[in-house]
Amino acid sequence: MIDLRELCARLLQHAVITRIAEHEEAWEWAQGVYEPPAGAFTPPPSSSPESLAAWERAKKRVRAYGPRIISTLVNAAVGDVNWGGESDKLDELLDLAGLERLARDLARDYYVSGVAAAYAYVSEGEERPTIGRLGGYIEPYVHPMDADRVTGLYQAKSYLSQDGRRWWVRVWDLEDNEVREWRELMDPTELGRPPDAVLSGLTPRFAFYDRLPDGLPTSPFYWAIPMMRDLMASELFLARIEEYAAYPLPVFGGQTEPQEIAPGLPVQGEFAWAQPGSLAELRAQREVKLERLRDGLALPGGFLGNDSPSGEALREANQRFFQQATATAKALSGLLTDLAADLARLAGFEPVPVVVLPNRDYIREQTMDAVMRLYQAGVIPLEVAAREIQPFFGTWSDEELNAWLEEQKRVVTPEAALRLLGGGA
Repeated sequence: MIDLRELCARLLQHAVITRIAEHEEAWEWAQGVYEPPAGAFTPPPSSSPESLAAWERAKKRVRAYGPRIISTLVNAAVGDVNWGGESDKLDELLDLAGLERLARDLARDYYVSGVAAAYAYVSEGEERPTIGRLGGYIEPYVHPMDADRVTGLYQAKSYLSQDGRRWWVRVWDLEDNEVREWRELMDPTELGRPPDAVLSGLTPRFAFYDRLPDGLPTSPFYWAIPMMRDLMASELFLARIEEYAAYPLPVFGGQTEPQEIAPGLPVQGEFAWAQPGSLAELRAQREVKLERLRDGLALPGGFLGNDSPSGEALREANQRFFQQATATAKALSGLLTDLAADLARLAGFEPVPVVVLPNRDYIREQTMDAVMRLYQAGVIPLEVAAREIQPFFGTWSDEELNAWLEEQKRVVTPEAALRLLGGGA
């Protein structure tokens, strides 16, 4: 059984409140709702109403790239979800569980929180089992002598009540197959009192994107937060300065009477136009930061609207993106297979494997280009090339492919080539 006093000590040592704040910020970036406090990334505005209004206008023009990033990562990793078995009733049960939707939600957790977790259960008063996804902040409890052996999970979610911010906490004990639950906590480490509920028979299944040396999960979004802050700083600078650089500003001397200036009338006194400076350097700096963010998250070339790398650099960027999508699909396949097995056992069926296939649309052009070059170079025969690109054409059946290959063989046979060259009858 997990020692709660030791768990609380670990939570305090890991500065769990700070970790939860980082987790919440990562989700704000991912959802595109993060708003920087005044003075966080750029010099704060002055207290004048005009300056504060300009700051609010700038914030409305700047948004995080998180939704675009996360949707691309998830769409690449989850193209289709298939499972085995020949039971119609189990197929119906898995359909009702919504495995494809669940795969996409778990992929989102995987990329943002660094951990995707769910469990199969039967709700009170229900007969049909289903799958529930673990939300909030999740931290593994590892064995003191083996950092790779996860013996439990700590789960915390905050919410606003009439009395202020409160916490709902669950401690999942994997060795005792028991869940202890606390509600209405003022602090997520306040586990000294008896739990409000103890549940048994619930087994969470989980997958970590990566873990730090102390066992805590990490994710691409955790890594990218400093880069996204840096990019937002450049965009805030641009948004604030563009208002001043949009048009020339009049400059008056001490003896000028501005109220007497009108079209066609001479200006009495000192007057000049101050031409705005160039924003080219700031915009170039923003492009560099966009490319750094794209490269750091292994996104496809030119994805964020910046200049796409060319040649070998583009192929390498796209290859890293495909590799990441394939690795994520493999991790989700294992996770969903475990969840489907738990669901099947609860319903009295035999477990079946689940496979998450990455989206092949992202690799269509690159694969077809490589196959064509290999075929033209004589490295692979036509039959191999055709079968390699067949999956990209959903309406091209095996029978049609075989018929097409036979037709191609009849187009130019060795005998026909010999006749064309004048060596045959």
